[in-house]
Amino acid sequence: MSKGLVGRCLAVIAIMCGVAVAPAIVISLYVGYYFLIPAYSAVVDFDRLGFNLRLDFFLSADEARDSGRYLNVITSYAYHTVMLQGWDWPHRARTSVYTIDPNHIAVLSAFGYDYKITLKPFAFAPLVSDPGEQWQYLGAFDFAFPPGEQPRLEFFDQHLAECIPMGMTDQTLWAAKARPRARYATCPGPQSQ
Repeated sequence: MSKGLVGRCLAVIAIMCGVAVAPAIVISLYVGYYFLIPAYSAVVDFDRLGFNLRLDFFLSADEARDSGRYLNVITSYAYHTVMLQGWDWPHRARTSVYTIDPNHIAVLSAFGYDYKITLKPFAFAPLVSDPGEQWQYLGAFDFAFPPGEQPRLEFFDQHLAECIPMGMTDQTLWAAKARPRARYATCPGPQSQ
């Protein structure tokens, strides 16, 4: 074979590989952007309590099956990720965190999607029939809107007033939920710290 023929064969192979690889790269970038990299994320360390929380908001095209809200519970011995139900996280991001006792936390989010988390051994379940009167409010994840900057997801400690947005006007539906005195139709936005 001559060098010219080998060069042309290599050029044809390179073009064929380029045509096959380019769409794969584009699809991988699309999937990575929408499913692997959260649009917003915030972490809070509760060192004295022995756990950390990270809340991730992913873009989601079908909120009926995937809310796009994922809570990561990180302890010294485990890392767990759970999906929190709910919809419209761009407008209803507030997610409040409470300690129930040294081994249990509660996570309350918009519209009454409330969860109880056991740290050891890890368990995650919807919260039912606990008024939460003895819980300690630790703070809440919510969007901050610094002047002249893009919004960002942050954790605000107890300095942010306790408020759980319910988005509905029938307050009788809130009475059966945990922390009913902290539930309102809407919550004021926090100021960036």
